[in-house]
Amino acid sequence: MSTLTKKQKQIYDFIREYTGKNGYAPSLTEIGNEFGVSTASTIHKHISNLIEKGLVKRIKGVARSIELVGKKTVDFMAIPIIGTIAAGRPIEAIEVSEDVVEIAKDRRFQNGELYALKVKGNSMIGDGIFDGDIAIIKKQEWADNGDTAVAIIDDNEATLKKFYKEKGRIRLQPANPVFQPIFRKRVEIRGIAVKIIRDLHR
Repeated sequence: MSTLTKKQKQIYDFIREYTGKNGYAPSLTEIGNEFGVSTASTIHKHISNLIEKGLVKRIKGVARSIELVGKKTVDFMAIPIIGTIAAGRPIEAIEVSEDVVEIAKDRRFQNGELYALKVKGNSMIGDGIFDGDIAIIKKQEWADNGDTAVAIIDDNEATLKKFYKEKGRIRLQPANPVFQPIFRKRVEIRGIAVKIIRDLHR
């Protein structure tokens, strides 16, 4: 499931629309002019990300070196980023729509079934979830053992942890030995993580 930042999606859409209208892709200069970016390295970075995600490719030895992969249209779905989730000490759960992140449509999920949270903390680094990542969450009120869940505990505090149901209690397990597990009789589940997005150039 390919994922794009908002800017990458805008650049991809521009390349796709420009190519459809003109029969060839825009130059890097034209892309920069479209988005008011004068630094070539910035545009190169975005194009490199699109190449890594398999959406465009470079053709060597030609002036307009960018080409859509397979010249296929990729449909995306906008996922609202509704706040921050703690991967460390729990923080107050406040849902405020801040922005959106675009991901390629996935038949496993329906529109409105997913939301996104910015990760704060490093309690889940053992599972490859780092501070500053964006977690894509599937809305549901239950979790299976081993799921990485958005759990609400105590006085409306939210945390992202591995969920385990044990005899008489729930264990919320971090993936970092520096942090201790959280034990509660009851927790409220607001979804499970289905994908993590990371900006490698952050």
